[in-house]
Amino acid sequence: MTTTAEEVVVDPPLDAARHIRYWQRCFRSLLPHHYTSNDSIRLTLGFFILSALDLLSPSSPTPLVAPDDRTRLRDWVLRLQHPHGGFCGSPHHVLPPDFTSRFDHDTKACVARDPANANIAATGFALLTLGILAEGDGSDAFSRVDRVRTLTWLKRLQREDGSFGEVLADDGRVSGGRDMRYCYIAAIIRWALGGSAEGDGSLDFDVDALVGHIRRAQTFDGGMSESSMHESHSGYAYCAVAALALLDSANPDPSAAPQRYIHAGIPSIPSLVHFLVSRQFAYSDPHDDGDGGDPPPDLSSLSLSDGVPHLAGFNGRLNKLPDTCYTWWNSGALFLLGEDGLVNRGPARRFILEKTQHLIGGFAKHPGGPPDVYHAYMGLAALATMAGAQGEPGLRNFDPGLCVSADASKRIAKARECLLRSAGDVQSDSDSDSDEE
Repeated sequence: MTTTAEEVVVDPPLDAARHIRYWQRCFRSLLPHHYTSNDSIRLTLGFFILSALDLLSPSSPTPLVAPDDRTRLRDWVLRLQHPHGGFCGSPHHVLPPDFTSRFDHDTKACVARDPANANIAATGFALLTLGILAEGDGSDAFSRVDRVRTLTWLKRLQREDGSFGEVLADDGRVSGGRDMRYCYIAAIIRWALGGSAEGDGSLDFDVDALVGHIRRAQTFDGGMSESSMHESHSGYAYCAVAALALLDSANPDPSAAPQRYIHAGIPSIPSLVHFLVSRQFAYSDPHDDGDGGDPPPDLSSLSLSDGVPHLAGFNGRLNKLPDTCYTWWNSGALFLLGEDGLVNRGPARRFILEKTQHLIGGFAKHPGGPPDVYHAYMGLAALATMAGAQGEPGLRNFDPGLCVSADASKRIAKARECLLRSAGDVQSDSDSDSDEE
């Protein structure tokens, strides 16, 4: 029997009910003890869980997150906000008010006593989570976020070379790596809170310096690295491309220079596309005797694809194993570059649905492994992204730029609009008071 290309793409179907049960267990009960050491990123884990339930909502006749839970969770996220800007990653990093500030006699102002407790990743995930949990059209999602202090704090996290760190040390130094993940999250925060909207640029960071830092990270093989002179990696490639795409989204007049920052920040887009497409390769399992067992991954079972393979996973670097999350990182980057048609969707779907999808729901990192919150979310993101506008049955449409559902992205955009309108009203009142004086 012959099979059309479209039939290959949608077979096998996603068992959405299985994944809903997995994510509901993550939401309603304690996570396994293996997550104990990840308490400092509890907010990030919460984002994955809530965003997954949001993505899976079309498959459920009842809300997967009840209105009362949404209110409670919004309050929880907002309690992680640091009084000097940014968000903390866990309730255990939020100190009592008396321990968060001290008076600096040199500057005659109150400064943070615990600056390292607010970090850039938690801040980005906090804003995305507030958008996911927002009611209605999302107008009030950021109403209790201190926009000015958060953007001022973000600006201090940028180094002279354009890169961003993770936290501020006690002496004001920027700490953390210089990699593309922080560049991407900085762009998320700037976009969500309208950092580019102030006429005098007082709340905006140095965009040209950031673009220059990203530009220096493209490597000889076309990929993007953590930062200049490092090894190419498709995860960093996505973060670089998504950061540039968000800078373009915040451009006051994008029609005048479409994809201005994409082109300025990537020296050779064709070389990057070639690197990303080359990450997909054939997967064959010589140990699979049809009994349904999933053996551990074996490097000898992997080979370059010279046609249309039955299963085709993605890796993130040359000579590495296929991994669920790289189906997302590569397809997401290609989508943002307008080259998503180069992803061989059918074989990629079959790899994650037949090899890394777990019996209890969720996705594992490699075939035969246990599911985890991170890879379980990235598996759904990959399926939704590869489906494009036609959609993956059982999932909402997806926004690859913010890595959330298209519906959540619209709520975030609405919250941004209302936040900027409110900021503009405050500025107008201030100008009027000045004129009267």
